[in-house]
Amino acid sequence: MRSRDSLADTPVTLGDLMRSQRRDALKAAAMFMAVALYGAVLLYTGVHNFNLMSRTVAPDQQLFAITALLCLEGAAIFLPLAIHFWLAPGPQRLVGYLLYAANFTIVVLNTILDAMTNRAEAMPDWLHLYATFIVPATPVLIGVGIAFIFILDPSKKIHDARAAAEAASMDAMALHMREAANRDDVNQAIRMAALKDMQEATGRVVGVRPKGLPAPKRATQAKTSRKSTRSEVTVFNAGPRDMPELAEPGKPRSRKRAGG
Repeated sequence: MRSRDSLADTPVTLGDLMRSQRRDALKAAAMFMAVALYGAVLLYTGVHNFNLMSRTVAPDQQLFAITALLCLEGAAIFLPLAIHFWLAPGPQRLVGYLLYAANFTIVVLNTILDAMTNRAEAMPDWLHLYATFIVPATPVLIGVGIAFIFILDPSKKIHDARAAAEAASMDAMALHMREAANRDDVNQAIRMAALKDMQEATGRVVGVRPKGLPAPKRATQAKTSRKSTRSEVTVFNAGPRDMPELAEPGKPRSRKRAGG
């Protein structure tokens, strides 16, 4: 066997290019035929579905029969494209496969039911139950399945994570607010705000301008001053000469011992 390097070094001949072009042309023709055949199938089933759905609504409401037809036939076009290009592996793609199978099962049963109705043939009991209870609700079933596809989209996980983070942040904020409501400074600020609102309301009623609020008291520690305070003396009816001279108290002198 030749290695990858040797294959890469092998020159591409004109015959290889021609064969590759033929394969591409055949692939494109096969894909075109597949799309054409698929469209023909949907056209055939669409006629039967419209005949069947038109019998479930009033004659003046045939537009709703067309709407139900678009739900069934449109899902047959949407689901293969969604499975191929959009649906992520896992639950979302599994729901896509199940919905695609259920949609085609409904389309096949509707086709059989309409054909038997046109030929006026007797229907089995199970098909009669299907025509009575399932056929009117088939567009709703398709809509519920498509809603589940959107719910299972991976982008919703990011949205859920963000929503969970925001909810946790709000819970934490509420917890801290409840704790802060017991603080003395918060209650003091609330009392001062309530007093101010009350004074303003009273002023509007009686026409008197409210006075300014006193500043909130703060608990301060009493500091003892080491400096000695000067004493003040007031002398009435005294002249400058009669004013006594006051001196700052000095340090106490130590008593001399007797006989020193």
